[in-house]
Amino acid sequence: MAVSFLIFSVIAATLGFLIWYALFSLSLRLPKSFQVQFDINPSYFNRILRRRLTGFIVYGLLPYLLLFHWQILGDPSAAGLHISFAWNRDVTRWMLILMPLVILFNWLSARKRNTLVEYPEIRVTIWTPHLLFLSALFWILYLVGMEFMFRGLILQSAYLETGNIWWSILISTGLYAMIHYFKNNRISLLSVPFGAITAYVTLDCGSLLPTIFVHVVGGLLTEWIAIRKHPELKFQVRRYKAAQAS
Repeated sequence: MAVSFLIFSVIAATLGFLIWYALFSLSLRLPKSFQVQFDINPSYFNRILRRRLTGFIVYGLLPYLLLFHWQILGDPSAAGLHISFAWNRDVTRWMLILMPLVILFNWLSARKRNTLVEYPEIRVTIWTPHLLFLSALFWILYLVGMEFMFRGLILQSAYLETGNIWWSILISTGLYAMIHYFKNNRISLLSVPFGAITAYVTLDCGSLLPTIFVHVVGGLLTEWIAIRKHPELKFQVRRYKAAQAS
């Protein structure tokens, strides 16, 4: 039965990415200079949010509903597929190891010029708390869906089928790297060690919590530090201070 879940997971990840990319490939190729100023082009901000929400749906929500609600492959459980969100001693150990490294890495890399060229993904000239909250919320949804697919369904079904930790990591990491091929060389290359490390951590501690926290914290830190360091962007409580003061 494990092979059915592996085939389903691979097909779901591949089709999910193809659908996601087909819907948003045009905006992904737009120059960053087209993404400036929420006041001039608010639809672009909302398009990025829809892009992240679609990723959550195709990688997380829809596969979850197909497997565990509509039960297209029988009557499985998340526990039966070794997909867990439990906190245990090994989760604590890995969190203590990985979180300082992620914070340090993102603090150092998010301020570099090549990172500021790509991030923040949404080029809003003035970031308000409301816009920061919306961007963070949809980032979290997208990353949770991605982790559920690649370190949940694909990794665990591969491990159940092969019984080999390294083949499972290879399959999961290969498909994870596939969905990053359109990004710049640095991000595409980094997706390989990141995917392999997080896959190993997930199998070692038996929970998705460490990789979810690491991915979310890394993504949010990159965005927030890039906003703080980018010369064209700034944060303020209200977008129209002068107009409201008068």
